[in-house]
Formats: sequence, structure tokens, C-alpha cells
Amino acid sequence: MAVRARTVALPPWSTDPADGAEAPPALGDLLVAPALRWPDRTAIDDGEVGYTFAQLEQGARAVAAWLAEQGVGAGDRVAVLAEKRAIMPMLAIAIWKCGAVYVPLDAAEPEARLRGLLTRLRPVVVITLGDPAPVAPDIRRLDRERLAEILLGSAPDHATVAHRPEEAAYIVFASGATGEPQGAEISVAGLLAYFGNHNEVLRFTPDSRVLSLSPFHFDVSIEDTLLPLSLGAYVHQFRGLPAGAVMRSVIAREGITHLIAVTMLLAMITGDGRQITRAKLPALELVMTGAQVCDPAVLRIWTKQLPQTRVVHAFGPPEATIFSFTYAVEPQDAERATAPPVGRPLRGMRAKIMRDGVELHEPGAQGELLVGGAQVMRGYFDQPEETARLVVELDGTRYFRTGDICSHDADGNIVLHRHGDAQITWLAGRRTHLAEIRRAALRCPGVDRAVVVVVQRHQRDVVALVVVSEEGRVVAAVTEHLRGLLPASMRPTLMIWSPAASAPSTAEPEERRLVQQLTTAAQQSNSHYFVLTADGAVEAIDEVELCL
Repeated sequence: MAVRARTVALPPWSTDPADGAEAPPALGDLLVAPALRWPDRTAIDDGEVGYTFAQLEQGARAVAAWLAEQGVGAGDRVAVLAEKRAIMPMLAIAIWKCGAVYVPLDAAEPEARLRGLLTRLRPVVVITLGDPAPVAPDIRRLDRERLAEILLGSAPDHATVAHRPEEAAYIVFASGATGEPQGAEISVAGLLAYFGNHNEVLRFTPDSRVLSLSPFHFDVSIEDTLLPLSLGAYVHQFRGLPAGAVMRSVIAREGITHLIAVTMLLAMITGDGRQITRAKLPALELVMTGAQVCDPAVLRIWTKQLPQTRVVHAFGPPEATIFSFTYAVEPQDAERATAPPVGRPLRGMRAKIMRDGVELHEPGAQGELLVGGAQVMRGYFDQPEETARLVVELDGTRYFRTGDICSHDADGNIVLHRHGDAQITWLAGRRTHLAEIRRAALRCPGVDRAVVVVVQRHQRDVVALVVVSEEGRVVAAVTEHLRGLLPASMRPTLMIWSPAASAPSTAEPEERRLVQQLTTAAQQSNSHYFVLTADGAVEAIDEVELCL
């Protein structure tokens, strides 16, 4: 074992070319090299449970053997009701060892929404770490008690079933334009290409110490967990209170070298900036943020107060495998009044800015951003029409139409201006399509029409839902109805009753005026409920008045 451990090569995305294999391992063997080299090194810890690299690999083999006994094979889907726990990478690797498709779902989703997703997916097995899953009787379940028994038993020798490059590696669901969640199917080739492309920027090494903040039903969890683990890096799974002071203390205590935080979390960690110093965060080498465009004031603090730390802005849709563009934030960017560019495509990826079928090259000319290359998804799970609409082939390369309105700057970087679809917004760090909220509201009896808009309340974006109905009591019913259908981040903060006589138009000028009225009303009252009067005013109302 000792001789083999010294000679086994890390994956080819190792930053040391002399130490990387010529070909990538099978997905199910991502942890084989670290487990042979550093079997007793702690790989991951969540504050309660930790695993060494050997334990992760042995546990993955044991779970894979059990899955195979249940009939899981190549191409089958295995759903995991994901929680932020150290065992999650072990489960993903176990699924991949069977040649199957890893499908992480948010365990905190409302039961009806989970049931709908599982009905569409028809997984062979559903793995749960908490409450029982709402699954059909013919779907096998692996709960935490049985999982604990499997891990305590003897580790069987399960041979990894290698995926073909074009097969699906994972499916990640997000809010969709169709009014129901859309699952982007990412191929094995796309994921492996991403590992190689992005680690040129991230520069994970066996000495890296990574703070993993992303929930496992977000694709960023693959970047901040499985990618560093494949190279022998240490990962700390953050499960604490998402407060700036708490997260900063973990970064310092764990000697974190790589912080990957979506813009919302990075803003919380930054706070007023006084704690962002080398003395407080001595080991930090890289800060990467992304999802939404980051506030330049936040980036300014990091670049000015930690000049030796690389600050990178990442951008890209999940349909093109996690992130497709990066921009290295330089000291001169600290003086920008506007957000920095989203940057350039990762190695091997391409970008086009198109308008009316013509590619635009001149700086400042705005058009739709298309991203192409190996990272582009296979398609949306069970939605071939949406796939055909948004995945196009140009010059022999498959591109995803992002819908983002962008331009080139004078240096050739991509600049984001807005999303072309006003119904798309960002909630809790995730791209959200308001059509899904509207569709859920329309399912409630008594709702004649519904209008969903985003307004500002207490310096953050919140969802406002206007319910057109003859009776005000319907609005209270919709609140309860949505609690059973939508995740917390998508539930409206403001509920507005609009009798038919005062119903807002769907015309854009009317909607802009409605947003202005709701924003003003939201700043003046902390109420959840409002009424849109016949003369167009928005007034706060309590639930009792609403139901009279």
C-alpha cells in the first residue's frame, strides 16, 4: 500500500503538471488517489462529524454495493434529499460508482413540491438523512438508520462502473420559465471539463483548506466540495448560523485558504469591512464570489484590505456547469463606481453576443449572451421543448442561450447589463423565475388572476404577489397554499388583494407604477398584507380585516 500510495497520480486538473494523471479518473474514482496517498488525513468535517479520505472512499464503496443490490445501474437516477453534512460527498461518489446519476434535492422543500419532483424523476432509490421522503411505494429508500448500518459493516469490494462521457453525471433543479422546476442534466464530459477549466483559476492543491457554504442542492457545492477533495484538499462544511461574525470566526479557526461565497453571503461576511484584515484572516489565498453581480463596495473592501488575496468574480448559468466566466478583480477595480465585468470564458468555453441573428463584436453593443463548449448541459430533464428552444448549435458548437443582455468592454470582457426576461430575478442567491410563483398562486381556488413583481423592502429584493379576487379572504388562503408548494426563498413577502375593479394591467407601464407603489408601501409598513384600492392606492391591512 505504501509504495502504491507514493506512485498514484492525482487527477489531471492538479496544479502540479508533474503530479497529474494523463486522463481523468472515472467519476466514481474521484477520491481513490487521495485515499491511497493520505488515507488518515481528515478530508471533510461539518463541526459534528468528520471523515478521513480512506473513510470517504470505503464508505462510498459500501453504499455503492448496497445501491447495486437494489438494482441501481448505469444511467439510473438516485435522488438524495440533501442536507449540509459531511457525508454528502460520500453519497455522490457512491452513486457515481454505480454509473448512476446523482440528483440532489433540497430536503427542506415543501412535501408537495418534493413529491412532484420525485414523481417526475422516478429514481430507483431515494436517500434521506432526515425525515422520511414522500416517495411512491415502489421506490426503494435508504434512510439514515440503514445508512449507519451499512457504514458500520465490512466494506465490500465494489468495482466502479465508468460512465460514458456523454452520459448524465448529475441533475440540478432550479426555478423554470415553464412554471415548474427545470432540471439541468450535466454530462460527465461537461463536469470533468469544468474541473480542469476552473481549477486553473481556483488553484486548489493538497494543501488547500476550503470553506464550503453552498447547500448541496446547489451546483456550487460540487465546486467547493468534490473538486477540492479530488485533489486531497481539506473541506469544512459550514452548518452554523449564516451570520457574518460566525462565518469569519470559522474562516480564521479552520485556517481557510479558499473562500467561495455567493454574493449575498460574501456581503454578510464582509460586514462593515473592519474585520477584513490579514491579522484576522491570515491564511486566505482566494475569495471567489458569484451567482449575482457583486456590489463593487464589497469587492473594494477585499481588494484594498487584503491585497495579497486573489479576488475572483465568477458568473454563468447552471445549464453550462456551475460557472462559465471569471474575472480577476484587480486593485484598480476598487475605484469602480459600477460592478466589474463578469469576465471571460473559462478555457475551452466560448461566448457570443447575438442580436437578431448577428454576432456583435464592437464594445458597448448589447445583445443576448450565448455560452458554448463542453460544459453546456445535455438538456433539461423531461423537457425536450425547452432544451430545443435554449440549446442551439452554431459553427459546430453547442451553445446555451442565457437570456442575459450583455456587451463587450474595450478590453474584451463580458459586461452584464440585465436579464432579458423581466420575470427572472435572484432570490437567496438563486436565479428564480417568477412564472413558477404565479402558476402556484393560480392553482388556489378563488384566484382570478395573479401578478408577481419584485420590490425593495429594507434594502433587499422581495417578492410581491397581487391576487385578483372577489374576496379578500382568498389572499390569506393563498399564503397558506404557497407554504405547501414553494420553498421559503420563493414565498412572497408582500401579499396584495386586488378586487377585480382595481386589478392591475399586465402592461409594462402599469407594472412599473405598481412596483413603485408597493415599494413605497413596503417601506412605510411592516405588514404582510396590503389592498389595492379602486383609485390605485396601496394600503396596509391586517389578516382580520382581509377576511371580513
